[in-house]
Amino acid sequence: MRNCITKTLALGVLAGVGVTEAQEARNDLLLRKLVEKGVLTQKEADQMKLEAEREQYVLWQQAPDLPAWVDKMSMSGDLRLRYETFNSAGGGGTKPARERFRYRFRYGISATVNEDWLLGFRLASGGTGDPTSTNETMDDDGANDTLTIDRAYAAWTPADSLTLSFGKMPNPMGFDSAVMDGDYTPEGIGLQWSTGLAEDHILGINAMGIVVNESSTDSSDAYAGFLRSYLDSSLSDKLSSTVGLGMYNIFNKEAATDAGGQSGNTGGNAPTHNFNPIIADAALTYKLDSFPGYEGAFPIKVGGSYIHNPGASEKNNGYMAGITFGKAKAQGSWEIGWQYRELQADSLYDNWVDSDFGAYGVGADANSYKGGTDTRGHLFKAKYQISSSMQFSATISRVQSITTNAHPSTRGQFDLIWKF
Repeated sequence: MRNCITKTLALGVLAGVGVTEAQEARNDLLLRKLVEKGVLTQKEADQMKLEAEREQYVLWQQAPDLPAWVDKMSMSGDLRLRYETFNSAGGGGTKPARERFRYRFRYGISATVNEDWLLGFRLASGGTGDPTSTNETMDDDGANDTLTIDRAYAAWTPADSLTLSFGKMPNPMGFDSAVMDGDYTPEGIGLQWSTGLAEDHILGINAMGIVVNESSTDSSDAYAGFLRSYLDSSLSDKLSSTVGLGMYNIFNKEAATDAGGQSGNTGGNAPTHNFNPIIADAALTYKLDSFPGYEGAFPIKVGGSYIHNPGASEKNNGYMAGITFGKAKAQGSWEIGWQYRELQADSLYDNWVDSDFGAYGVGADANSYKGGTDTRGHLFKAKYQISSSMQFSATISRVQSITTNAHPSTRGQFDLIWKF
């Protein structure tokens, strides 16, 4: 009688839990223990496992129908753990080296609610004061950190070639991260359109209109409009190219007073000069059939950008040039690259440029380390794809302020990144 009751309870436990891999392992352990104690024979245990699986299937089949859009939801996220070191002399060589540990966590959900509309949001670590960073420094003796809204948007795709986005959205422009930091999520309206030109050419146009700063005391709000066109071409089986031409303009720049931790522009907050830069970029990629230590075709990419801001009479140009070997994408693949950058003080709006490319002396303060414009230097990167979801990355930058000509700052970032 006791064994009969035990068997019945065991079957109920097996049928009542879910079917994740961890739960399946616990189920197998329970059955094995019952066999070892003589409560069940191995044949009975196998039969009970089969009956439990059938019961789970029946319960799932009888579950109430869910809205069709639930099946079209997708979830994704990433976690980055970083060790970072600074070796900067600062003003008069008085600044000591420092190091810190940081993390970045992002998780988002998107749902296709009908054939044309997608809704999405993403949460991210980091505070609300810096639009170009979602990093969180490990400090404050284990105090809890904040989780903020990084995206909240709707996207309408009335045709395969056209997408319109609304809200706090993924950046649609496609600029180099030196021009607009990859963590920047603009707030406004975005457009992406592309079409085929002949067999091996794609013409595209990206645009957006965003809110830069809203004032509660008057109607002089700051806005910005962006436009970029590009042409992607497949020139042969091994050779491809891309060229782009873009620009943006800030309206009511006097109201653009949120610095976000960046610096470099003349006048600080608000900037003295207008910002309507012209940004031209081009890249050429050639694929070798093979390369030692690399599986498959081996890409080599060279490219650069030129920036000119006619809204300022001086310190208004920018230059970038670089080369990348390989592509860290498939498991076991890797890449290494180098880029030189020079962003004069008023070449770009400093609040949007790469926040990790900085130095002492930016913004005429030789004793403060800041990212932004008024910078020039070298960027070295290496990546290795450990698995399909895990990557190691190392970045070394050697940067100095153009205006103050202060001592160069060396910054190292070593990352482990998981995507899921």
